[in-house]
Amino acid sequence: MKATRAIFKRPQLIIAICVIITGVLGFFIKDLQIDNSIRQFLPQKDASYTRLSETEEQFGSMMVIGVSMEARNGTILTPEYIDVVRRITDRALEAEGVSDVDSLTHIDYVCESDGAISASQLIPDSYTGSAADIAQLEGRLIEWESMYNRVIVNDDMTGTQLQVTLAPYSHEFEIERASALGSKKIRSEAEEEEDVLNAITAIVNEETAGHNVDVKIYGNPVVMQNSRVFMLADLTRLIPLVIVVVLLSLYFSFKTMDGTLLPLITVVMATTWTMGLMALFGVTFTLVSSVIPVALIAVGSAYGIHVLTHYYVALDMTEGELTKEKYTEAVFNGLHEVMGAVLLAGITTVIGFISLISSPIAPLHSFAVFTAVGVTISLLLAITFIPAILLLKNPQKVMASRNKKHNISEKLAAKLEHARRLRGGKSADEAEGETLYQIYHFFCGSKPRLYLSIIVMVGLSVVGLRLLHIDTALVNYFPESCDMRQDINYIDKQFAGTNSLYLNVKGPEKGSLTNPEILKAVDDMQEYLEEEYPDIGKVVSFTEFIKRINQVWHVPVTDGSAAAGAGDAAAMVEANTANTDDFGGFDDFGDFGDDTFGSDTFGDDSFGDDSFGSDTFADAETSTFDASNWTDPNTAYAAALEQRVTVEDVIGMINKAYVAAGGKTASVEDIVNELQKSVNYNGTAYYEIPYDAAKYPVASREELAGVVQGYLTLLSGSLDRFVDDDMNPQIMRITVQLRNHSTQTTGDIIAAAQKYAETHFPEGYTLEATGTAEMEYTMTKMIVSSQLTSLVISLLCVFIIIAVAFKSGWAGLLGAVPLALAIILNYMVMGFAGINLDLVTSIIASVAVGVGIDYTIHFLTTYKEERAKTDDLETVTRMTFRKSGHGIVTNAIAVGFGFLVLCFSKFVVLRYIGILVAIVMFTSSFLAMTVIPGFLNMYAPRFISKKNK
Repeated sequence: MKATRAIFKRPQLIIAICVIITGVLGFFIKDLQIDNSIRQFLPQKDASYTRLSETEEQFGSMMVIGVSMEARNGTILTPEYIDVVRRITDRALEAEGVSDVDSLTHIDYVCESDGAISASQLIPDSYTGSAADIAQLEGRLIEWESMYNRVIVNDDMTGTQLQVTLAPYSHEFEIERASALGSKKIRSEAEEEEDVLNAITAIVNEETAGHNVDVKIYGNPVVMQNSRVFMLADLTRLIPLVIVVVLLSLYFSFKTMDGTLLPLITVVMATTWTMGLMALFGVTFTLVSSVIPVALIAVGSAYGIHVLTHYYVALDMTEGELTKEKYTEAVFNGLHEVMGAVLLAGITTVIGFISLISSPIAPLHSFAVFTAVGVTISLLLAITFIPAILLLKNPQKVMASRNKKHNISEKLAAKLEHARRLRGGKSADEAEGETLYQIYHFFCGSKPRLYLSIIVMVGLSVVGLRLLHIDTALVNYFPESCDMRQDINYIDKQFAGTNSLYLNVKGPEKGSLTNPEILKAVDDMQEYLEEEYPDIGKVVSFTEFIKRINQVWHVPVTDGSAAAGAGDAAAMVEANTANTDDFGGFDDFGDFGDDTFGSDTFGDDSFGDDSFGSDTFADAETSTFDASNWTDPNTAYAAALEQRVTVEDVIGMINKAYVAAGGKTASVEDIVNELQKSVNYNGTAYYEIPYDAAKYPVASREELAGVVQGYLTLLSGSLDRFVDDDMNPQIMRITVQLRNHSTQTTGDIIAAAQKYAETHFPEGYTLEATGTAEMEYTMTKMIVSSQLTSLVISLLCVFIIIAVAFKSGWAGLLGAVPLALAIILNYMVMGFAGINLDLVTSIIASVAVGVGIDYTIHFLTTYKEERAKTDDLETVTRMTFRKSGHGIVTNAIAVGFGFLVLCFSKFVVLRYIGILVAIVMFTSSFLAMTVIPGFLNMYAPRFISKKNK
C-alpha cells in the first residue's frame, strides 16, 4: 500500500506522462505501412519465399497487372480497337516500373518470314488494318490457339487481354531514386506497385475513353489497393462503432460520467499507443492487424470497469462526511482490493493472445505481440491513469453526485421491490441465478446428462471438423458483390484465369532440357493436368514454342516437287556424311516451301551445321544414321494432300478422325484436329516434341536433342521467361493459370504434378512449385501447424495458471476442458456454416482462451468460496449462480457485442470474426456454467472441498 501511495504522490505527473506518450505515439500512426501482399505473410527464410525470389531472379518478375477490353458489340479484332491496344501497350512499356507487356500487338508469333523461320510479332509490320490483314490476324490466332486462346483473346474474340509485368522491386534503386528527387521518403514495394497500377489505370482510361468497350483491371496490385481502401474504410467506421457500443454498456453499468468515460479513455489511449508502437517499429499493418483496435477496445475496457466498480464500492463503505483524506483512502482501498483480480485477468488474456507468437506467419506473429502489448497497456492505464484522475476530483462534488445517484437508486429499488413481489418475492439476481441454475441442471445436472451433453458436443464437433475447409486466398476475404471480385470472376470465366502457379523443372546439368525424354514428359504432364483439373485455364511452357517450330518446319510441300524431294533425302545425308565441313548454315536454307523446308529438311547440309548448337545431328563423326534407308513421312503427306478423293474417302477419313478423337466424348475441335493430323495439314501432325526417331532423319532418339537445340537457336531472345538459358537450358518455368483461388485446388495440382514427375521424368530431373498460388498454399499448411501449436500452448498455460491458483492439477484440467470444448465447437460452427479456417479466422481460438478463461476462474473462485460455507452442493451451486452468473453473462454479452461491430466491416472474413467471437463468448460462458459445476457436483474434488478453504 505504501508503494502504491508513493507512485500516486503526484497524480498530475502521471496524467501528463500518459497524455504526452499518447500524443507522441499517436503522431507516428500516420507512418503505418498497410500491406496485404502474400509476400508479407511468409517468413523470408521459408523455402517457398526463397524459391519465389530465385525464380524471379532467373525469369523476371511474377507481379502482373492485367487489363481486359471487351467490345460491347461484335469482335474486338477491328482496326479501331487494335489501335487502342497498340497505344496502351506502347505507353505502358514506357511507364516507370514496367518491364514488359504482352498484348495483341506485342507478342511473339513463330512463322516463316522472308524465307526463314523466326519468332516475329503476331501482328506484322506490314499490317495496315485492311480486311485482309484482319483476316490474317484471325487465322494466326486460331492457328496457334494453344498459345493465344484465353491468353490474348477470349473464345469468341470479343475481348482481348493485356498483361503488364512489373519490374522487380529494388530497395537500392528506390534509395537512389529518392536521393535524385531530393526526398527522404523511400517507397516500399507495395507503394511502388500502387504507383505503377495508378499509372497503368490512367493510361487505360485515357486511351479507351470514347470507345465502345468495357475495361477491367485486375491482378495482385489491384487486390492490394482494394484491401488498403477497405481497411482504411473499416478503421474509420468500426472504431467509432465499437466506441459507441462500449460507451453505452459503460453508461448502463455505472450511470456516471466517470464510469462512462474513464474506462473508454484508457482503451482509446492503449489502442493509440499500440498502433503508434507498430508504426515506430516498422511493423506492417495487415488485415489481421485491423482486428487489434476492436479487440483492445472490446476486451481492454474490462480492467477500467473493475477499477471503477471497486472505487464506487469503497466510496459507499466510507462513513460520515467525505473529507479529502477519506476520499483518498477510498481510492486506494478500491485499487488495493481490485489489483490482484485485475492482474490475474490481464495475465490470462495476454497468455491467450500471445500463444499465437509461435506462428511463423508474420501477421499472426505481430497480431499476437501487439494485442498482448495493447492488453498490457490497457491494464497499466487502468491502474494508474484512472486512479490519478480520481485523486484529483473534488470530494464534495463526488459526494453530491453519489447522493444524487443514491436518491435515484432508492426510487429504482422501490420499483424493483415491487417487481420482485410480482415475481414471487425473488430479487433480480436471485431470478437470474435460478434461471442459470435450471439451465445447468437440464444439461449437466446428473452424470448421464453431463456425459450425454459432452458426447453430443464432441460428436457434432467431429462432424463439423470434417466439413471444415482450410483456405488462405486473400481474394476470398472480399465480398462477392464488390467490383474487384466481380472483375476477377469475369476474367476467370472469359480468359485463362487470374491466379498463377509456376512449376520449375530442373535438369542435372546445363543443356539437359534439350533432351526429348524430359520435353515429352513435361508436355504429357501439361496435357494430363489440363484434363484432370478443369480449374486450370492454361498451361504454357517453352515446349509450346518447340512444337510450333516443329510444325512450321514440317508444312508439307504441295507444288509437285514433294516426290522428287523425298528421293533426294538420302543423297543429301550422304553428302553430309562425305563432307562434314561443307555445311551451309541457316543462310543457305533457301525459300520456305521448297524441298529444304518440306520433305528434305533434315537431310540438308544446313541442318547439320554447327551453328545449330549441336554436332550430333547429321554429323558423320557422331551419327550412325543411314540416309539411304530412311523415308521422310512428310513426302507421303504431301502426296496425299495433292490427291483427288471420293466422298467415300472423305467419310472414311472423318470416321477415323472421330474414333481417334474419342468417339462420343469427342468435340468438333478434337475431330477436326485429328483429321488435319491424318494428312499433316499445315504441319499439324508435327505439332509435337521431336520424339519419334522414325519421323526424323536420325539414328536414335538421343540425336533429336540436336533438333531441339537448333530450334532454340531460332528462338534466341524469345524464351527469357521460360528457360534460364536460350541455348543450353537447365531450368524451365511452366506457367499454370488457374480459374479459381482455392488453395486446396492449388495443393492438389502441385501434388499431382510432383507425383507425375516422380513417375515419368527421367532420372536427375526435379520439379518444384512456386508463385503466389503456391505461397498461399504453403501458408495454408502453416496455419494448420501453427494453430495446433498455439492451442496446445494456450491450453497448457490455462492448466498451469488454474492449477497454481487452486493448488491442484485437477483444477487446471477442469478449467481447460470448457475452453477446449468451446474451441472445437467454434470449428464445428465454421464447418457447418462453410466458413474457412484461414489467416484471419485462426485468431479466434486465442481470443476464446484469452477471454474465456475469465469465466472459468470467476465461477471456480465463487464456487470455492461458497463451498467453504456448506457441504450442501445444491445450495453452493445456487449461490454461485446468484453471485457470479450475472457478471459472467454480462461480460460475455459485452465482449460479444463489442466484436459484433465487425459485422459492419467491408471484409467478409472480418464479419465472420465478429460473429464467431460472439458465439465463442456465449459458448465458453455457457460451458463454464454447465460443465464445471457438473463435474464439481458429481465428483466433489478435494481441491475445492470445505476443509480446503
